[in-house]
Amino acid sequence: MNSPLQDTAHRSGKSVRALNPSLRTYIYYSTLVGVFSAVLMIRVPFAIRLFDVIMLTNLLLMFLLINLERVAPWVLWLMLYLALSGGIGIVNGTDSISLVAKELLGISVSLLYFYSFFKLIHNDFERAFLTYAKFAYWFAIIALPLWAVSCFEVHGYERLQGLTSEPTAFCQLVLPAFYWYASQYFTSRKHGVEVAIFTLAIVLSGSSNGYLCVAFGAILLLSGRRKHLLGIPIVLGGLLGLVYAVSPDFRMRIDDTLLAATTEDVSGANLSTYALISNVIVTQQVLKESPIIGKGLGSHPLSHEKFMGDVPGIQSFVDEGMSNLNASDAASLSLRVLSELGLLGYVGVLTFLIYFHVSGGGPRAAMSNALLVYFFLKLLRGGQYFDPEQLFFIFVYIFNHRQFKRETRIADDLGTLRHSTTSMKLVED
Repeated sequence: MNSPLQDTAHRSGKSVRALNPSLRTYIYYSTLVGVFSAVLMIRVPFAIRLFDVIMLTNLLLMFLLINLERVAPWVLWLMLYLALSGGIGIVNGTDSISLVAKELLGISVSLLYFYSFFKLIHNDFERAFLTYAKFAYWFAIIALPLWAVSCFEVHGYERLQGLTSEPTAFCQLVLPAFYWYASQYFTSRKHGVEVAIFTLAIVLSGSSNGYLCVAFGAILLLSGRRKHLLGIPIVLGGLLGLVYAVSPDFRMRIDDTLLAATTEDVSGANLSTYALISNVIVTQQVLKESPIIGKGLGSHPLSHEKFMGDVPGIQSFVDEGMSNLNASDAASLSLRVLSELGLLGYVGVLTFLIYFHVSGGGPRAAMSNALLVYFFLKLLRGGQYFDPEQLFFIFVYIFNHRQFKRETRIADDLGTLRHSTTSMKLVED
């Protein structure tokens, strides 16, 4: 005879199974919508990201829908490595328990969530990426009237940022879709409208980082065909030269960044340049003390506080209360990884990008390059470890490579089979 608790669990299981298709559909689309929701906050009474609410709710639902008794070893090894990094930092006095716990928890939950999500959809990464691309297209369309309204309100030009917190964040979300549609148009003249919308939106964003990543994407797109290789320097130089000539904001950021980088002095620099160069100088000081393993996961705010006085020209930013700009994320994933995980961690990041990249032509390479453009932007700016889209793109990048390997292996086996069959016929003849 079953206990009341067992009866309740049995009834819950039957209810979940009855709602299985609907729950799966809800989790699928809420996750893809959540990828674009990083800036949306809910106050209950403290501030929490909308995606965090979606993630925690969906994670509980996925525990009922799929069997998560076994998690891929690489996920567990990554968590262990990050925990050890933070632990060493705490022991050495360069990190704190709260900072390590915050980053380790965020990364671990996000990893577990997207691992479960892709298991739920049977690793159908192609469908997930194409759905993301469609959402990104509408995300860009919505951004255009929002931009027009913002310009009307200030009676002047405002940089387009859509539903994000800043123009670079907008570019970060739409660039993979832009590259994907551009590659389709480049090879088969499809999706011209989508390419036009993305081009307009990114131009209006005025994002220096976005422009640099578009140039990087153009290199990847042209390098897929040998006949276009000679045109890469011309296209790249022409594109960046044109933007430099017509965009005062882009010109100011480039000039300020080059000047501050060569002099290592942030006096008179714009806020974006200050955030980047000051964190470059802080990271340099960290690497002098701990080049191999860094100061520990989550430690950069403490390093910034310690070495902030070594930044020449910082006084004006101290007076304005802006000296801690991007102190939490180092303004760049490259700088943050170097600061917190050292050269060992950064080599690990580059190894991941190189190993799982699919080169050449075809849809697998196009999808891989689309995500590589995003990773390039993350390495330039944006030092957060678990933005909603970041783990989603990482899993797609991995699954795309695995599928490419499977398809290559099958093609090789078929080629070997045909060769063997032909040889047998020749022998018989």
